[in-house]
Amino acid sequence: MTGSTAFQRAKGKPYAETFRCPGGALCLDFCNSGQDARGSSGAESIAGFPELIDWLDAAQAITRGQAARLRRAAAASPRAAAQVWGRAIKFRETLFRVLNAKAEGRAIAPEDLSTIEAEHARAAPFARLSRDGDGYRWTLDPSAAALDSAMQPLVESAVSLLTSPKLERLRRCGNSTCYWLFIDETKNRSRRWCEMASCGNIVKVRRHREKARSAAH
Repeated sequence: MTGSTAFQRAKGKPYAETFRCPGGALCLDFCNSGQDARGSSGAESIAGFPELIDWLDAAQAITRGQAARLRRAAAASPRAAAQVWGRAIKFRETLFRVLNAKAEGRAIAPEDLSTIEAEHARAAPFARLSRDGDGYRWTLDPSAAALDSAMQPLVESAVSLLTSPKLERLRRCGNSTCYWLFIDETKNRSRRWCEMASCGNIVKVRRHREKARSAAH
């Protein structure tokens, strides 16, 4: 799904910004949904299981039918749904630490990889092979209604990226206060910002002011 389409579907939601500047993989967009939670505001844009399903629906990671079944399951078992949501947020932050370390050339914590492995094992029973052009890909079982199945698209995307050559093109925005991750698709691997119009300009203005202050002294 294109970022603009997902953005329109999520318009007005706290997590809509996730889709305004796509990361290049579902798991990266999910990681980027934690931007505000990691910042000074500490605000969580995916504030519960219903919002998690809404986010997956907007990203078209699940079908409308799957979303409806998961919402009914959550209404029947709110405590269990809250636990799955908690695991999803934990998974997001674990994956962010792994990918951020990779982007910055730092060592990855073995316990974080273990968390991802454990979630992959839990999600595997809900995966089915679906036709994708001339090949196949893992997708969520169309009939899945178990609350745990909501994790499958996120975990599958994460493991696919971690085992893909595309991982070498993983970048984090060059603005130190931005936690946006993305795949650099430029031919010369020169992309530095989540978006030039936002962080790129912010950093340029910041550097210009620093130079001006230095010159004044």
